[in-house]
Amino acid sequence: MSSPRNEPLQLQKVQSQPTLYSPRPEHFRWSPYLFLVPTVGMMTLFSFFPMLYGLWMSLQDIDAIRGTSRFIGLNNYLRLFRDPQFGESLFNTAWYTLTVVPLILIGSIAVGIFLRESRPARLLARVGFYIPFVLSPVVVATAWKWLLNEDLGVTDGFLKWAGLPTVPWLSADFSARVSVVVTTVWNLVGFYMLMVLAGLSQINAELYEAARIEGADAWKRFWHITLPMLKPTILLIVILATVHATQAFETILLLTAGGPGSATRLIVQNMYQSAFNRLQPGYAVAQAVVILPIILFVAWLQMRLFKQEGMI
Repeated sequence: MSSPRNEPLQLQKVQSQPTLYSPRPEHFRWSPYLFLVPTVGMMTLFSFFPMLYGLWMSLQDIDAIRGTSRFIGLNNYLRLFRDPQFGESLFNTAWYTLTVVPLILIGSIAVGIFLRESRPARLLARVGFYIPFVLSPVVVATAWKWLLNEDLGVTDGFLKWAGLPTVPWLSADFSARVSVVVTTVWNLVGFYMLMVLAGLSQINAELYEAARIEGADAWKRFWHITLPMLKPTILLIVILATVHATQAFETILLLTAGGPGSATRLIVQNMYQSAFNRLQPGYAVAQAVVILPIILFVAWLQMRLFKQEGMI
């Protein structure tokens, strides 16, 4: 057993042993930035450089057949103000967004509140509502195209059986717009429902119990407890649904092909037709460059309005 006199000497020997590596403080200072290198590199390669190349393309008159290009400056952007197809597609995107986003918000909140309890039957119902979002846009468009077919569709077949007049769901302007909106809401409401369920799980159940004791009915509990506590989730749903609506393409292209006429042709489909049907990729990229700041402005405006209302 060592004596107390030898303990300081032993500690001095242990502390005097050299270490294999002693990192310098500057090494730790640069370590966090090294972890960012892969992500920043991928974003630069697949986002920043393509964006710069797209800006260059928008200033060119590109001959896709011959593979040649000619610098024309801002002519593609000036052409947008004289193109009625671009203006109509921009208007169609606006009404589509203003219709789809509120319906998705209301539908996801309603379904989420109805399915917030974790009972086995309701768990299966959650899966059922989420499945449409997992399906491919090709499957969604094909299924709804058969449902809304005027000759063999289930919807018009039911109307005939009930003795009611049939509806040209995909061949008339107004009904085609309604069909596109209904298909989109059916496809996406399950995804945003999960966000609502996540937001509802963060609400303390004691708040509802205290409200019941005070005599508050279901509507007052929803208006004064559920809705205020879901404000961050509502903001996220509105922004994401708006971005998705302004970029809608596959389902509408396969369901109506932008028709009848150009009643359901949105801005992304107009860009697609400019690039691949009319072989004007420079003009198509100019449309994308113009629509990007519009989307960013709408998202900023939404956050501004929510902040003024005290929702964030």
